[in-house]
Amino acid sequence: MKTSESYRKVIAEEIDYVENMMNETPDIEKKIYFFSGIQATIQRIFNLEYDLDLVYIQVILQHTHVAFIQRLQAIKNGDLVVPLLKEQIEQLIGIIKELSEKIRGNKPLDSTLKKFAILAYSTTGNGYYLFQKGLLKIKE
Repeated sequence: MKTSESYRKVIAEEIDYVENMMNETPDIEKKIYFFSGIQATIQRIFNLEYDLDLVYIQVILQHTHVAFIQRLQAIKNGDLVVPLLKEQIEQLIGIIKELSEKIRGNKPLDSTLKKFAILAYSTTGNGYYLFQKGLLKIKE
């Protein structure tokens, strides 16, 4: 990342706050609400100090957030075939922690962002099907 150390610190601290709040609340909707705070912070930072990696992170996080919101909405509308599983939420929190550590240490992000993409896909019908077959793995 080309983002300055001071901005990386701000992002990592915000991610740490989000992770803490997600761990504290038992409500899945609130967990997803707090998760949205990360992408908002990253967007604010890249408006101040543009970095392609921040755009990449923001797009992946936005996609992941939308995938979880869509699944929650589908469940509310009566689609109970594809659930949101506790392990998906736990993995989301774990990947968030990993992202914070990598941003703080200015480490490569691709493997972490790939985990977000796979987790987001697990919330879809086909993703859940592949998960049940054991082909799509949300944990390493």
